[in-house]
Amino acid sequence: QHIADNMRPGSDPSPEGGSELERLETLTETLRGKLAAAMARKADGAAGGSDAAELVAGSGLALLELKQLNRRVWELVGEYKEGTQRANAGVDAAELKLQNLQYEKNHFLREITHLRDFRQDAGPRIELLPESEFAAAAPEELRGTSKAADPHQFHLNRLELERRQRESLCGERDARAAERTAAAERNAEKRAFLEGLQAQLASLTTLSLPLQRLLEQKHTQRWNERRTLHLLAPPLRALYVRAVAYRDTAARHLELSIVGNLAEAEALAEAAGAGTALASPSPRRAKRQRVSSAASAEEGPGAAAASGAGGGGAKEADEKEEGDEEAEEDEASRLHPLRVRVTFRPAAREAAGRGEADGDGEAEEGEAADDGEVAEGGAELQLQFCCLASAGLLAAQLIDRPSSLLVNLFDLDSGADLPPATLPSGLAPDEALVALLPSVPFRWAQELGSDLPSGAVSAHALPALRRFEQVIDAISARVSARADLATELQHLEQRRTAPLPPAQPLMPPAPLVSALTAWTEVADPTELPPATVAALARAPAWRRVAERVFTATLERTPAGTASGAPPVRLSATLQLFADYPRARPAVSLSWLSPPARVAAGTTRALPPTLLPLASPAALRLAERHAGEAADNQLLQMEAELNAPAAEVDRQGAPYHLLWVLHRARMLLDVYLETEGVGGGATAAVCGTLCNRRVRGRDRRKPFHFSKTTSQFDQAI
Repeated sequence: QHIADNMRPGSDPSPEGGSELERLETLTETLRGKLAAAMARKADGAAGGSDAAELVAGSGLALLELKQLNRRVWELVGEYKEGTQRANAGVDAAELKLQNLQYEKNHFLREITHLRDFRQDAGPRIELLPESEFAAAAPEELRGTSKAADPHQFHLNRLELERRQRESLCGERDARAAERTAAAERNAEKRAFLEGLQAQLASLTTLSLPLQRLLEQKHTQRWNERRTLHLLAPPLRALYVRAVAYRDTAARHLELSIVGNLAEAEALAEAAGAGTALASPSPRRAKRQRVSSAASAEEGPGAAAASGAGGGGAKEADEKEEGDEEAEEDEASRLHPLRVRVTFRPAAREAAGRGEADGDGEAEEGEAADDGEVAEGGAELQLQFCCLASAGLLAAQLIDRPSSLLVNLFDLDSGADLPPATLPSGLAPDEALVALLPSVPFRWAQELGSDLPSGAVSAHALPALRRFEQVIDAISARVSARADLATELQHLEQRRTAPLPPAQPLMPPAPLVSALTAWTEVADPTELPPATVAALARAPAWRRVAERVFTATLERTPAGTASGAPPVRLSATLQLFADYPRARPAVSLSWLSPPARVAAGTTRALPPTLLPLASPAALRLAERHAGEAADNQLLQMEAELNAPAAEVDRQGAPYHLLWVLHRARMLLDVYLETEGVGGGATAAVCGTLCNRRVRGRDRRKPFHFSKTTSQFDQAI
């Protein structure tokens, strides 16, 4: 229809007024009719041949007209195609314009959405100048339009003023940056000059070292110490001053060094000087109160009414607060980046016969140390101190040495509990102990970190001044004691209890018969029998820190009895405390295979003549609890082994453990001999180990050793 509507007027080729297509159909039907008739006439024979020829000749004119119509139809098809192409071109152009308009529309919509959603999150929000300030600061061309006349142009003028002012500020910033760059270049030139001087000063210092040693001057050493001294935390600084005083006056072999991250310490000192460091963290509650009060003061009375609409901002503030609290906790539990390390060798102990104990013959005599120095012995020790700066706590450790070497270096100082200190809020004592690991905050470490007394030194202040010397001596003694303990344990593993020089224990006249048959260290003391565990718990809790528990089995086979008699076996449980040998081994005894009398659970009955004098109720009570009666002799042996320190030092120093076990063997022999288990009874025991002459009520008279008879005798 569109093609027909766009046909040019007068384009109809049909003379009858019909269209070319209708005329084409008419001619086609005419030709078909004439040709069909001609074929029919020709089929009739010769008579119809002439008529068929006439029909064919008449069809030729129709064919000529058909060709003309065909040509006209093709011309019309071409014209229709041209019209269709012109219409399609118009449609394509309109569609392209529509797409361009849609793209521009979407672009403007995105820009509008972006401007509506714009929020300035980073940094403080910068608002436009107030209208009053704009009217005073704007030039004449920007003040010409009022807000009432054209609000849009008025707002554009305010934005233009903001742009001009900010361009001016950016120009000033660039100028300042250029000045800073020029100053940095000048400083770099001066720094290069100073670095050249540093090498020259170092060479001069190196050249002056021999002269300083010759004149016994330590200017370079003291300068190096003072250079980093101000970077230390106050407790570490006080400790370092004590160590330097002890080194310069009494121990020249002592070496002091400051180890750690110097760059971090300098940054920390600069931050503390600028007031930005967390030197003393505040409590969380006080911090929340300060934040809330400051926010209330800034927002004013209308803040409460607007709090509902600002829920998202409150949540962000809470998250930021939690982050600040975590940072505060990290700062509170952070160790100072610098540590003080003291390197020394323990003083050699004068022990005559020590070489003989080790099989080296006589000990060589050392030359006397002069110039105030002590003879060094043993491996080098490194005592290191660190500091929890937020609490002012000092902690100590021996590098590459067991931590038990410092436990109970002095009484009531095991390191298991935190010394009295003011911990920052949010830092629990357990967290402080974990933060200091592997170092331990001993009380003596806090004393070393305290300030020295100023002014005249009184008599009660002398122990505080000598505290560092006492610590070094105690550590040296502890290391020497551990070496002696290793020797003792080695002998006990070989089932040897013979005292080692210089120990001089009192010996019985005859060789000991009892023997040490087992020696074992207990990994878990709670697995011991309940009575033994209860005996171990008698020691104070602070002394039991880092203790070691051993079990020993003493055995003696009775002589002069029937063959196959079971041996008497005694179990000894020994507690070795961390401060051994200052704290003596605690011994508890129990029978593994008791003597016959103890095994039978019988006690000596009253003589028949005394039975009528006893109360029947008392006799029944004694019979009922006969099995619970304690072995008084065993308790006496245990008390003898846990002898006072003076007796142990006189006979067993420094090998107290060997002395205890050797004395336990001797006591077992005496016990069995006096009970008649060792080879005879009553008077027949005379001449063996003891001479029991007293009978009757005085039977328990104590024994004393007689040098004339070489026996333990009751008659003395």
